[in-house]
Amino acid sequence: MKKIVTIALGTLMVAPMLLMADMDRCVSCHGVDFELKALGVSKIVKGMSEKEIKAALDGYKNGQGGPMKELMIAEVNLGVDTDAMAADIYSETITPGFDEPSDEFIFQKRLSVRTLDRLKKSIKEADAESMPKLASQIKAMAFTMYTYDDLLKEKVDFKAMKANETKLTKSAILEKVSQVKRCVDHSFAEEEIVKCRVDFLALAGSMTRDQEQKIKAKSKAKKPPIYTGEGAVDMTKYLK
Repeated sequence: MKKIVTIALGTLMVAPMLLMADMDRCVSCHGVDFELKALGVSKIVKGMSEKEIKAALDGYKNGQGGPMKELMIAEVNLGVDTDAMAADIYSETITPGFDEPSDEFIFQKRLSVRTLDRLKKSIKEADAESMPKLASQIKAMAFTMYTYDDLLKEKVDFKAMKANETKLTKSAILEKVSQVKRCVDHSFAEEEIVKCRVDFLALAGSMTRDQEQKIKAKSKAKKPPIYTGEGAVDMTKYLK
């Protein structure tokens, strides 16, 4: 992993962070490439798929596991997001050597992951009345990202954004947010994180354009008809 600094995906939903087990604590037992049996008894993680690693982490989170269960349950139940942690561990197993990212990067990535996870849960639980509030929240988060990230300003053009071709339903918005979270889970370099943010801003941009179209259509529907019949006065020259 490269040592980089990132900006969190959202600062409006910041909650106290429950930290995952740091990777340097993992490699102290499992080896720098996860090639060892931890304490001589665990399964060798190197060679496992990301899906298998996540299943093992989920097992520990639910109080299940093998001979290392007592130790690992304590590690995994520190508020860990098993999707993100499995991606981190799998990346280490296929990347020779070990380079722990900066503390700032670790914090910001975890904050992004946690923010997006909370957002996903909120969308799942939302009803017709609460979805507009969540939509505003997503747009505010995107604006915050754009304001504080100069790289995004180079890659994003709000003027070029268009309304979504298909209706942005609750399920469509949830899938978009889930895609962004998966993107963050698997990002270990600055250019990778930026791609995730661009996708998030594209979602917010589509939602903004959709709202603009609805407002215009509503305004047009309520606009009184212009009388052009007998006795009508042409006011055009006075309106120029």
